Amino acid sequence: MNTDIPEFGTTSYQGYGARFDVDATTITKVNRAVVGAVFGAGDRVPLSQVLGYHFKPATRLANGYLQLAVAGVPAGKAEPGDAHTVVFTRRMQPRFEQLRDWLKEVAEVNRAATSGPAVRPEPPHNPVLDVRDLEIAGESHHRDSFSQLFARADKPLGGVIWRDAELVAEPWNPHDTNAVAVYIDMLSVGYVPAEVAPAIQATVLQLMERGQRATVEARIWAIYEHGTWSARVTLEPGGDREPEWRYVDRPTWPGRISPDGTERLSDAAVLRRLDEAADAALVDGREFTSLRTDIAQARADGDTDRALVLLHACIDAAERSAAILVSRPATWPTEQAAIIYRSRKQYDDEVMILERFLRDDPEHLGTKGLRDRLERARELAGTVRATPEPAAPVRHEIIDPGDSYLTALRPADEIVLPRAAELSYEKDHIEAIDTILDDANIPRGRAHHTTAIVRELDHGPQGWGPLAVYVDRRLVGYVSALEAEMVREVIRHPQHHGHDCAVRCRIFVPAGTRAPARIILGPYEQAYDAEDETESSARARMHAAELADTRRTRLAAGGSTAEDQRRRLVRGRDFVEWAEEVKQLKRAQHNGEALRLVLECVDAAERDARFHGYSPAPWYTEQAAILYRKAGDVGAEIAILERYLRACRPDQIDTDMAERLVKAQALAP
Repeated sequence: MNTDIPEFGTTSYQGYGARFDVDATTITKVNRAVVGAVFGAGDRVPLSQVLGYHFKPATRLANGYLQLAVAGVPAGKAEPGDAHTVVFTRRMQPRFEQLRDWLKEVAEVNRAATSGPAVRPEPPHNPVLDVRDLEIAGESHHRDSFSQLFARADKPLGGVIWRDAELVAEPWNPHDTNAVAVYIDMLSVGYVPAEVAPAIQATVLQLMERGQRATVEARIWAIYEHGTWSARVTLEPGGDREPEWRYVDRPTWPGRISPDGTERLSDAAVLRRLDEAADAALVDGREFTSLRTDIAQARADGDTDRALVLLHACIDAAERSAAILVSRPATWPTEQAAIIYRSRKQYDDEVMILERFLRDDPEHLGTKGLRDRLERARELAGTVRATPEPAAPVRHEIIDPGDSYLTALRPADEIVLPRAAELSYEKDHIEAIDTILDDANIPRGRAHHTTAIVRELDHGPQGWGPLAVYVDRRLVGYVSALEAEMVREVIRHPQHHGHDCAVRCRIFVPAGTRAPARIILGPYEQAYDAEDETESSARARMHAAELADTRRTRLAAGGSTAEDQRRRLVRGRDFVEWAEEVKQLKRAQHNGEALRLVLECVDAAERDARFHGYSPAPWYTEQAAILYRKAGDVGAEIAILERYLRACRPDQIDTDMAERLVKAQALAP
């Protein structure tokens, strides 16, 4: 070859799960262990056979890739399993841009030397009209056009569609002789921004002289809300192509986005749904949770008949509200009704009310506590008469035992998470975790850095499935609820459909027989401060840092903002910053010091609430009540709870605190 190849032994270009090794005569893809276990070790290609490449930059949510175009080899799908493709993250991209530029020179020499057809990558964008990522102007003057476009697309409330846009030069335009109008499906939708219009108009006119139309791809977002249309048109958007979707106002799924991603709720629809759910939750004009105080009082008075009447009204309201939100009803009315039926030995009624809850849960799952109670109630009812099976099946396990080991592998896409994600339920899989560490020769007390597979388990047509995490094919836990939505958004991207998602992972199990494991996905470096830091400690540390930063920022702002912050201070900190200190004092059995600190925080919370005209934060009052109860001072407990309720606005009474007061009064001599 006459290509100007630098003198080197082997140069590596490390990607995500694989790399390219380049020497004087060959380029070799080398897979790492996890990817190699699925797709093989890789492939060696002589440089003389490289005729081109396909290069896609990385984005915030998706990796990029570099794929070789090899003489005599049909191009495969650009994915980790392809023998000539290496995927890379945004951080890795600069190195792959260097490799791409060098391969361009190699390919030019090879194409000149071969008589066969040249293999070239697809052009990244229109080579004549440079309008990439250009947002047009003036959409608000063409609302009728968007109404027609989205009606034709069967999206009457809007959403996202893709169409070809035609650019039309208007040198005769009385407002701007450089104007370039944008048309989609023969409908005017706006204009090219004035600052770039002169250059674009010149290109459009040149195309017209050659008898060519100036057409480019366009992404159109629009929404019909509050009786009018809002829209945004982007010409030749960069990054991954977003699938089309539409807005709806009457969903059959929970949350804002349908499980398949084709439908979404607008802000107005979300608020309307919440309003309808709130209306459905009323009992005689009161939100059903506000009846907890009445129920507690009825039980304290021994009037279980009245308590059951109120509880059944609450169950009805909870079911109505949950049906609108497509969610599980509130559990507490069912739990309390079941407790009363058990105390009255009405086991059939207890079974009935528990089975009713499971039928109304969209997943027919309930909670472990309710399932255990139902099992016991059926046993007790069986001593009286046979109990019918529930109309809907009850799933006693979140995960089928067969899912604890990955037997059927799928192609794996390597993903990048925007932030670290913690796992839950590691303690239920500690044997699998220990096996993984043993296989890797990693002792407890030292971190294991590896790759995990994230798979969303079956969730049916509605709802969200748990995000199971596997390492070496073994189930090790589930993505924590706090980060599940973030991870789900990444793995549900259309490019990963039918594939598993591989992500970097850190496993740490402290030395000790009963020590819990901690597993973090993604950029785990940002999630721990010390090697053996626990998840709860890490979350508390990060939360405390955020609160302290907010306090300092508000004090430095001066004026009314600083004055408002000073009103909230206790011993130099915002009163909400003392929660962890109170917990530590209680764990150390320093209840006297904890109570003194809590009462100072109660004073600060009430000062802040009086100034702003809302009810005080209840947590510190609740802690004071608990500490008084432990000390056997029921009178002081009642006094602090009554003080709190007096400080509340009449329309913002905390029902938990009111219920606690009723129970405390029942204990008073």
